[in-house]
Amino acid sequence: MTDAAQQAETRAERVTGVGHTGITVSDLDRAIGYFRDALGLAVSAPVVCRGELFEQVTGVPGCVIDICYVSAPGHTIELLCYSSPPDKTSSGLRPCDNGHLHLCFDVADIAAVIAAGRAYGFEPVNPVQVVSDGPHQGNKVIYTKGPDNLIVELMQHPR
Repeated sequence: MTDAAQQAETRAERVTGVGHTGITVSDLDRAIGYFRDALGLAVSAPVVCRGELFEQVTGVPGCVIDICYVSAPGHTIELLCYSSPPDKTSSGLRPCDNGHLHLCFDVADIAAVIAAGRAYGFEPVNPVQVVSDGPHQGNKVIYTKGPDNLIVELMQHPR
């Protein structure tokens, strides 16, 4: 086996799957409502997590975290709400800023999801756009911005 083939094989074995995407929120009930009621996804009951394991994993001394899981098709989202420490800040990152992340969901009815999301503080950044060319031609797409500066992109494929 050549060195290049051996390196490629080694790299291919590094990641065997995607565990979840974690999102820290300031209001777990509101976040659960959005993912469960507006998006229609299953959400587990919150569990309080604390102690040395969580302090070591997060690097946050004295942390107390309520955690629940959102089951999306093909992916899990972990919602985390820290009750301790009390000194937290919200991200002010814009979509163009390094480190900014967003979620994208394929939806059947983009207008209905936008309307349902408003009850949980998710508002469109701009009107729905229709992709005019390329591999996503005909898709309707929009960024919605919610509490904690969370950006959720919605995409509706042509029927």
